[in-house]
Amino acid sequence: MRYKVLVTGLLLGFAVGLVARKRSSETLGGRHGRRLPVETDDGAVIDVDVRESGTPAYAVVFSHGWVLNRHSWHYQREALSGGARGERATKEPTSPEAAATVNTPDEAMLVGYDQRGHGASTAGPAGPCSIERLAADLEAVIDAVVPPGLPIVLAGHSMGGMTIMGLAARRPELFGDRVVAVALISTSSGRLAEGLAGRTAPVLLNRLKARAALIDASPALLRAGTNWPVTRLAAFGPKARAHHVRFVNRMVAATPTEVMVGYFHAILAHDKLAALQALSRVETLVMVGERDRLTTPAHARRIASALPDATLVVAPGAGHMLGLERPELVNAALKALIRRSLGPVVAA
Repeated sequence: MRYKVLVTGLLLGFAVGLVARKRSSETLGGRHGRRLPVETDDGAVIDVDVRESGTPAYAVVFSHGWVLNRHSWHYQREALSGGARGERATKEPTSPEAAATVNTPDEAMLVGYDQRGHGASTAGPAGPCSIERLAADLEAVIDAVVPPGLPIVLAGHSMGGMTIMGLAARRPELFGDRVVAVALISTSSGRLAEGLAGRTAPVLLNRLKARAALIDASPALLRAGTNWPVTRLAAFGPKARAHHVRFVNRMVAATPTEVMVGYFHAILAHDKLAALQALSRVETLVMVGERDRLTTPAHARRIASALPDATLVVAPGAGHMLGLERPELVNAALKALIRRSLGPVVAA
């Protein structure tokens, strides 16, 4: 029976992959900027990618989610660097706020990085995984890459949003000083362990961790095929595009099992509601998909309740991968956030 399920998963993943290749010639995550390795205080090496044109007037630092990598921000980085998807977002606004935006100029420094243990970053020494550790890594990236005095916009998706909250708890004085705006997308300030997934998923993931060596040594196609149905159901809304699911599924399959399990437990332990106070000093955007199964709209509303001046956007029909499922909406909202926080700097 298990063999049949495994084979079915592989065939399904392969079939969807073929259809997606025929339907889309789009290359996701293919562009790179200047690569900079940043060593943390415990010896991990964080892989950083920087795009800039001329002398930057501000920086946008993108922090990605659990079992993903920096390429999950593909459309947003393209939009803020003048990519075609971003230009279309401005020409076809999806809200009154978006209609007031203009193309963000090329004077932004765009910083993408892989969280430790994800993508091309090393995991560092053995030890407990925590949001606090990721927050220290984000601080190290900022200190190493962003020039002193340059205004910073932080954008975090899922675990990346939690990382920003961890930074707010660790270094609240940065917010309103170096950090001028924050975008929290498909994320939570805590209490994720209270749901059904918080009670049942740890048991399954701990079983996977016990077989980590075997799982990680298996062919990438096998891992991707067996992961695909879960990725499709958990991470996306009902109208997801197959090539987006395949793109995310490759990132999931490439994440080491011990990293996956360790940071899942870190997410369940995450509780940073009090840290949101630091964000009250900056422009804040909170976005969530109406059909997000991982960080439901209730979590976004809890964040917005703690930040009455924040802008809350709930995207109808979208799931957890909001930046891929609704790129025009997210891009327009990010550009509006930047203009609100840095109006004179980004004036046309």
